[in-house]
Amino acid sequence: MLKWLKRVVLIILIVFFLAVGVFFAIRNPQLIRLDLVFWQGPELSVALYSILSFSFGACVALLVSSISYLRSERQVRLLSKRLDKATKELDQLRKASITQELSSGKE
Repeated sequence: MLKWLKRVVLIILIVFFLAVGVFFAIRNPQLIRLDLVFWQGPELSVALYSILSFSFGACVALLVSSISYLRSERQVRLLSKRLDKATKELDQLRKASITQELSSGKE
């Protein structure tokens, strides 16, 4: 039930941001030349430069967050292996304790 609601909200957000982008592009038709220290860009509209910089920032943020995500996943795998090992060891100790109690109880 929540899956379709999540999709609807996502679609509404995408349409909203696209509409804002189109409105921004229509309201800012003037051309500018981007001048960085070692590079001079072509004349493009303010809206296009803004959209390009936003897209570049989103890609960089995605890259940085994916690095953090991969580190977390690696740690989860490592801790899961340690948990499995500890669980097996605990089961072995419990079995050994039960067999020791049973053998001492028979005597």
